[in-house]
Amino acid sequence: MKKIIVNIICGFIPGHNTRNRVRMRLNHWRLMHNMLKFAKSFSNQKHPKIKTAIGYGCHNFVVIVDKKFVFKFPVKSNGIAAAEHEKRVTDALRPISSIKIPKMEIINWNNMAVRKYEFVGGRTLESFTKEEKQKYAKIITTQLAKFLYEIGTADPKEIRDLKPNKNEKPSFMHGWCQNDLWYNFMMDEKTLKIKAFIDWEGTSFGDYHKCFTYGKIHNSFLRTSLLEEYTKLYMRKNAK
Repeated sequence: MKKIIVNIICGFIPGHNTRNRVRMRLNHWRLMHNMLKFAKSFSNQKHPKIKTAIGYGCHNFVVIVDKKFVFKFPVKSNGIAAAEHEKRVTDALRPISSIKIPKMEIINWNNMAVRKYEFVGGRTLESFTKEEKQKYAKIITTQLAKFLYEIGTADPKEIRDLKPNKNEKPSFMHGWCQNDLWYNFMMDEKTLKIKAFIDWEGTSFGDYHKCFTYGKIHNSFLRTSLLEEYTKLYMRKNAK
C-alpha cells in the first residue's frame, strides 16, 4: 500500500530529479530521521544548525551540522566500497594538491560506512550566471588547470593498484582525475579563489575528456579556456 501511495504522489511531481528526491524521502523517512539524529549527536549545540540534501542519483543522504561537519549516509547500499575508495584516493592526493582536499573519516554506523568530512563553505559554479562565468572564465580555469596538472601527473604508490593497469604512467590529458570537476569545487565569494575540492568518490585514472565534458553546468567557453590553460601549463612544465 505504501508503495502505491508513494507512486501516486510522485506521479504529480514534474521533473525526474525532483521526483526521485521526493520518492527517496517518502520511502526512507524513518531511516533518514535516524541518520539526522546521529549526525546531530556530533554537535555541541542544544539546537544545532542543520542542512540536508539528497546526493546525486539519490545514493546518499547528506547532513551538514553547524557548518562544521558534513556527513554522507549511504542509502542504496552499505557504502563500504565507495567510502574506502574515496578515503584511499584523498589520503594519497591531499599532500600533492595545492587546493584543499577536506579530510575524511569513515564511521561504522548500523553496518553502514558513513563518511564524515570537515565542512568547507563557499560558492559553487552552479550559482554563477552565464555572464559571470564568461567574466571570470580565465580566473577559474587557470586554477582548475593547475589542479588538474598537479593530481594528473602524480603517481602515488599507495593507489597504483586502483589504476586499470598499475604500471600505466600519467601523460597529457591522462592521469588521476576527480571526474566531477565542474560541480565540486568551492570558491571564495570575494576573491574567487578555489578553496577546496569535495566529493572524490568517482575519482579514477584515465582519459581527462570525460571530466571536461561531464554534466550540463559548464559552457563551451569554459571547456575551451580550461583546455587552453591546461595545455599551456603542461607544455611549459614538460618542455625539454
